[in-house]
Amino acid sequence: MYRTVVVPLDGSELAERALPYAVRLADVGAGQVILVRVALAPPPARIVGVDWEQQQIDAIKEAETYLADVAAKLGTRVAVKTNAPYGHAVREILDTVEAVGADAVVMATHGRTGLAHLVYGSVAEAVLAESPVPVFLVHAMPGEAPAPPFNPSSARALVPLDGLAFAEAALHTAANLVGPAGELVLACVVEPPDHVARDQNGRVLAYLDQQEEAVTREARDYLAQVATGLAQSYPWLRVSTTVRIGEAASGIVTAAVDRDADVVVMASHGRTGVLRAVIGSVAGAVLRKGSTPVLLVGPHESHQPIETLVAQSSRT
Repeated sequence: MYRTVVVPLDGSELAERALPYAVRLADVGAGQVILVRVALAPPPARIVGVDWEQQQIDAIKEAETYLADVAAKLGTRVAVKTNAPYGHAVREILDTVEAVGADAVVMATHGRTGLAHLVYGSVAEAVLAESPVPVFLVHAMPGEAPAPPFNPSSARALVPLDGLAFAEAALHTAANLVGPAGELVLACVVEPPDHVARDQNGRVLAYLDQQEEAVTREARDYLAQVATGLAQSYPWLRVSTTVRIGEAASGIVTAAVDRDADVVVMASHGRTGVLRAVIGSVAGAVLRKGSTPVLLVGPHESHQPIETLVAQSSRT
């Protein structure tokens, strides 16, 4: 349940495409949306005679006016508050998240170079790296019509799992996102074998199809155990599973399309943080290749370990 959702804006129409998703998330929990536009005065052409204080005041007023206009459009659907701080964008956004006790941050992927510009070397990347709450990324490419937002109460969330403990945050976040009419799809993508397995004497131990069958069966068993553990913690939750063969990111993107997922919920690597998880990794590739909204859960989230869920199911 998301009762307080922070939406960073920069004045662009593309950034505003995050708003319908934020409204839907907040509306389900009868919550509120916090609009943030960080004010920053442009650098002066010359130093002499510059009224720095007036420039800061003007920048804040401009941001406040913009946010007031946006808030007026949303006010009939959800409770809205605004914040136009002056300073460093990332720091002010994160300070706002902490000050209002936000449950999530919703941002649109936008910019001249699309998603790559957002994720690589941008405000969003820094927010992802330090955010104490999940960050919801909405695709908003120039020239493309925005996709309609989904209803969390009946959403289908795809959660990629690979057996590692860091996936725990995605499981719990996804379970709390979807409503009683929704569904959690647990997905596992396994790499296809690339050579025949032989013993030290060269005798064949397993052909490619035999190896593929074995790893697929192992993945299905793993997902079934996780699903059973989830059922104990969330008895109302509808859970299904899917196993794919191939490259991880492509398999996740394909699974999201095939299962008609409304959102992909992924966890970041706690050891290296979101920076490592987003750039040059599976999560980053899913963001680049796919069009389904992605909810990223950072290493700051603390939940019951996935091993505990599996252990619970094993004892039943």
